[in-house]
Amino acid sequence: MRLGKFWLSLIVAVLVNPAFASEELLEELASIATPPGITLQPLGKAQGYALDKDAAARLVRERIAYTDISGMTLYFNDFDSDKVIFCVDECAIKWPPAAAPTYAKPFGDWSVVDRPNGSKQWAFKGKPLYTYSEDIGVGAIAGHSAYLLARGPNAGPRGAYRGERPKEQPLPDGWHAALLYPASDVILPPGISIKDISDALGIVLVGASGQTLYVFGGDINKEEEVCGDPRCDWRPLAAPQLAASIGNFDFIIREDGIRQWTYKGLPLYSYGKDYAPGDAFGIGVHSDWHAAYTVRYYKPSNVLVGHNPMLGKVMSTTKGQTLYKRDGYIFASGGGHGLRHGAPNRPAVGRDIGINARCVVECEKWNPFLAPADANPRGNWDVTEREDGSKQWVYRGFALWTYSGDLEPGSVNAHDSYDIVLSSHPSTVVDIGTPYDGVGALYWSAVFP
Repeated sequence: MRLGKFWLSLIVAVLVNPAFASEELLEELASIATPPGITLQPLGKAQGYALDKDAAARLVRERIAYTDISGMTLYFNDFDSDKVIFCVDECAIKWPPAAAPTYAKPFGDWSVVDRPNGSKQWAFKGKPLYTYSEDIGVGAIAGHSAYLLARGPNAGPRGAYRGERPKEQPLPDGWHAALLYPASDVILPPGISIKDISDALGIVLVGASGQTLYVFGGDINKEEEVCGDPRCDWRPLAAPQLAASIGNFDFIIREDGIRQWTYKGLPLYSYGKDYAPGDAFGIGVHSDWHAAYTVRYYKPSNVLVGHNPMLGKVMSTTKGQTLYKRDGYIFASGGGHGLRHGAPNRPAVGRDIGINARCVVECEKWNPFLAPADANPRGNWDVTEREDGSKQWVYRGFALWTYSGDLEPGSVNAHDSYDIVLSSHPSTVVDIGTPYDGVGALYWSAVFP
C-alpha cells in the first residue's frame, strides 16, 4: 500500500530535537526518566500477550515499570535504605540485586549503592532495587503475569489461555514494584492530572478533558508577539477563584483578568490545535513553548520526531529517513489500524519477530537502523546484536529499519504494506510474531513515538 510522501519540517525537527531545544528549561521541568542500563516496560496485557477475543486496539499502558537491562521488573522494599541493606544471603537469592555496571553514575533520582559484599547496586530515590527470581519474563510482576502464562502449556493456538485465567498474586509484605507510571508521589491540584503522552515522549500534565498542557518559558508580556495572531492557539489554563498554591503549582493574575495556573513558576496553557487527548502538536511550534513534563523519555541523538499530516508524529533519522517496524496482524481480532497511530504497540510481538523480518518483496530495500557500537539499552530503547556483530536499535520491543524506496526526506512509501500469511489447514499455526491458526499478516509500519 503506497501513501505517497510528506516533507518533514526542518524547523519542527530541530525544535523537537533536545540538542536544539531549550535544554536548561527542559531540565528544570523534568529529567530523563532513566540512566543508561535502566529500561521501561509496560506490565501485563500491554505487552501484547494473550489477547483472547480482545482487539489489539484495547491495549493500554496502565502500568509502566522501571526494569533492568534485560527488561525484568525492578522492586524495592520497606526495610533497605541507601545506608543500610538488609536483603542479603537467602533474601538476595530470591530477590537478586539490580547490579549496576562499572560505567553507572548517579543520575537524577538514581544512585549507586555499595552492598555488604562490595558489589554495586542501583537505587532509586534512596531505595536499593532488585529483580524477583520468580518473575517468568518481561512484563511480569509479583512472580508471574496472568498474560505471560498464556505462553506456557495451557496456551491456545492464538496465545489465548485455555481455562480460567489465574489471578496475579500480591507481592510479599514490604515489597513494591518500582513504577514510573502511575506516579504515587506527585501532588496535583483539582482538574490537573498526569498521563503517559507518547507524542510528547514523556509523562505530561493534562487538563480536565485530557488535553496536553504546555508551559511558556518566554516573557509573558510578549506572549502576543510569540502567538503572532490575535486569535492565539495557546489558551491559558484558568484556575478557579478559590485556587491555592499546592506543590509545584501556583497561579498568576493576567492583565486580561484570567487567574492562570503555573507549574514550577511557568504559566500553563493548552493548545488549540491538539484535537484529541494524547495530541502534542504544540511541541516545536516555537522555542518558548514546551510540554509540561513531569518525566521525559530518553531518545537517541540521531532520532528525530517529525509531523506527518496523515499519520501524526512519526520518528525518523536525522537525515529524514522514516523509521519502520515489522509487525504482525491478526485479522480476526482487529488491530486498531483505523486509529490515528495504527495498532497499539505490542512489545512481546516485536521481540518474537526480532530482526528476522521474514521479508517477501523488495527485501534488498530494507536496511537495519544501526546503533553505535557502545550503545546501551535505556528507557524505551534497546539494542540487539546482528550476525555481523553490528548493533541494531530496538524501540518498544521492535527492531527498527529504513526503506531505500523512500527517495526523499519524510517519505513514508512503505507504511502499511502487508504480506498476507495463510494457513494451509485450520489446525496449522502460522508465525506472525504471535502463533496464530487463521489468516494473518506481517506488515511494515512507520514508527510512532
